[in-house]
Amino acid sequence: MCVWWYKAGMDVSGGNHRHEAPWKRMSKEELDNQYSPSRWVVRLGAEEAMRTYSQIGNEVTKRARATGRSLLNVPYGDGDGEKLDIYLPEAVSEAMPFLVFFHGGYWQSGSKDTSAFMVNPLTAQGVAVVIVAYDIAPKGTLDQMVDQVTQSIMFVQKQYPGNQGIYLCGHSAGAHLAAMMLLADWTKHGVTPNLKGFFLLSGVYDLEPIMHTSENAPLLPALHCAKEGGKPPLKSSMIWTTLKSFGT
Repeated sequence: MCVWWYKAGMDVSGGNHRHEAPWKRMSKEELDNQYSPSRWVVRLGAEEAMRTYSQIGNEVTKRARATGRSLLNVPYGDGDGEKLDIYLPEAVSEAMPFLVFFHGGYWQSGSKDTSAFMVNPLTAQGVAVVIVAYDIAPKGTLDQMVDQVTQSIMFVQKQYPGNQGIYLCGHSAGAHLAAMMLLADWTKHGVTPNLKGFFLLSGVYDLEPIMHTSENAPLLPALHCAKEGGKPPLKSSMIWTTLKSFGT
């Protein structure tokens, strides 16, 4: 279990070491800038970009739900935040492929209720879409989020055991959570999901630099936890070796 803490006034520079990671040579201001994607929007300012993104998310989710082919707020666990939405194609069958999506937001914002932008194009092609909610920080810890994502995938496999394949998709922090499933020990859960592919969009996989940015305040991950990426350990070499085994 990871301990959650923050040491004020940490030295980001880390000294002049030949083989140290480049981010350790950045000032806190530069590191904040590098880890704030909205600041890099060319056509819009940061605030306008966030407003536009939220507005589009709301609109497309309303359109997806207007079809009437959705099961909303389905519990996949016992917690209040452990809900998911299932969007079904017109031709429902036991052998549908599933895309399971995990929203981003630096593990502290975002919602399944504004994340259905891919639903209508995929359901039109016979793909069922599942959008998962999880307890974001500060209520949820990284360990809890990883556990919740694991539970949600087990739920889909149990509910639709004849599926043609489960494809995991995540954006930003959601991509990190999806990637963690590459290292899950499914045998201890008694369910082996029919995972066929991963779509990891703009994922954040090295969590240690975030400890030294303003994004850390709601997260407060211990260095040990950040280096391991939550539970189970997330090592870059392990991730890419596993990704290659999937043929990516």
